[in-house]
Amino acid sequence: MYSNVIVPLDGSEFSEMALPYARVIAERLAIPIELVEAFDAFPQAAHRQRQALATERMLAEAERQSRNYLAQIQEGLRSGGLAAAATTLPGQPARALVDWLVREPEALVAMSTHGRSGIARWALGSVADKVLHSIPNPVLLIRSAAETAPTDRVEMKTVLVPLDGSELSEQSLPHAAAVATALGARITLLRATGTADFYRRYLNQAPESGDLLTADDLVQADSDEARASLRDASRRLAQEFGFANEVAARHIQGQNPAEAIVEMAGAEPTLVVMTTHGRSGINRMVLGSVTDRVLRHSTAPLLVVRKWDEPGPIGMEARASEEFSAGFGNPAVQPA
Repeated sequence: MYSNVIVPLDGSEFSEMALPYARVIAERLAIPIELVEAFDAFPQAAHRQRQALATERMLAEAERQSRNYLAQIQEGLRSGGLAAAATTLPGQPARALVDWLVREPEALVAMSTHGRSGIARWALGSVADKVLHSIPNPVLLIRSAAETAPTDRVEMKTVLVPLDGSELSEQSLPHAAAVATALGARITLLRATGTADFYRRYLNQAPESGDLLTADDLVQADSDEARASLRDASRRLAQEFGFANEVAARHIQGQNPAEAIVEMAGAEPTLVVMTTHGRSGINRMVLGSVTDRVLRHSTAPLLVVRKWDEPGPIGMEARASEEFSAGFGNPAVQPA
């Protein structure tokens, strides 16, 4: 599925928290790791004065430090039997990384969501955000609320896959199968649908029509479709993607989708795999906004599969879908 695993680093322990995940995935899938660091003599705040301040000597020293740093990590990976390469990139980190990563669309990018800042360092949180929104690659984001050093052991018992019934959301399935197989984990499929109160609000906003469906009818139809789609996704994991481990399916009603994902991901060591957005409609969640909320409020690692050039929701369905993702009228997860 992946040609290799690329790990952007910035010299900090936080950025290195992606390494154990990259190591186990590369080892189990028998693919190489490539380490990459974008180096610069000054933090981004000083870029306007760069021509006056940055000398060739300072840039050469930054590159030397970057090469030495990557070489140490590369040697550790190789001593563990992994194929590992290292690349240093001059320039502003986000731009340099994006320009380089788009040349390898088949690679899995594994990076932490923040790092230490300072001279020859970059704020990996903002860089990760720019990279995530600028490349077609699947991106494994590692976030930790605790200021702890990375460990060599990664134990993920569950790979959690939120779905919304759309083909787009199910594009996460082959990625979930590959990574769960690598981690020796089971997969839990999660589907959230609305309550009768949610549908009543939607029907009250809709124009008059000859449709005699009630809110209870919509709840029943939505629940039936959700259960059927979960069964189909389970079948696809086994038959199309060769996943041999346990697959569980969870259907929830009325709970905010992002809150449900964060709650389930916090119950045990879990990796969340999801697309960045899904088809809209009264029985769909805007998976892009849900992904953003999960990333902000969960410390679980998140594998983001992005679909490019997909039209977004419009009109009434957009408003209904946004309300759905906000929690069916319940208090929504608020941005940090």
